Amino acid sequence: MLLGYSDASEAAYGTVVYMHCVKEVGTTTNKLIASKSRVAPIKVISIPRLELSECLLLAQLVEKVRLSLQVHLAKIILHTNSTIAIAWINTPANQLKTFVGNRVSKLVLDYG
Repeated sequence: MLLGYSDASEAAYGTVVYMHCVKEVGTTTNKLIASKSRVAPIKVISIPRLELSECLLLAQLVEKVRLSLQVHLAKIILHTNSTIAIAWINTPANQLKTFVGNRVSKLVLDYG
């Protein structure tokens, strides 16, 4: 199973992907597979918009990891603490402002 986590702040945003493996009954391991970070732009962008950008970065990183692994993945679970970004992702892109709509449409069209 792949687990992806992301978070943003005023200074930067980043993502991390872990592989969660169940070896035997009751024995599990978690391994860091990949991570990616970005410095926030000089132009001030709201935290919710940065968190939406981090969700897109996470989806791109997970897809890259998924394609490079040659194992069957039972699940892929992505985590974010931004309820606003989740609400935007669940809203049709044409109902959102340009910045948000572009990222939401990329997420939905490219990563489902």
